Amino acid sequence: MKDKILVNVYVPLIDKSVDIYIPLVKKVGTCKNLIANLVEEDSEGTFVNDGCKNLYDRQTGEKIDDNLFVKTSNIQNGTQLILF
Repeated sequence: MKDKILVNVYVPLIDKSVDIYIPLVKKVGTCKNLIANLVEEDSEGTFVNDGCKNLYDRQTGEKIDDNLFVKTSNIQNGTQLILF
């Protein structure tokens, strides 16, 4: 799995964390939408992907730019993110 990394995503709206592999060659915005869709399916309607959520670095609180590719962002294997 050299082309994917494992991240932990915390979703405060439903107080739940998920571990997910994301591809290095996709843009952060694409990965964010995939994560939001996964969380929506898993939450049984508690979380709604309205397309307005953002990804943040859980340690620094910095918003991660949707237009960056994952491999050129600060996201690394084991990074903890927040979807809010």
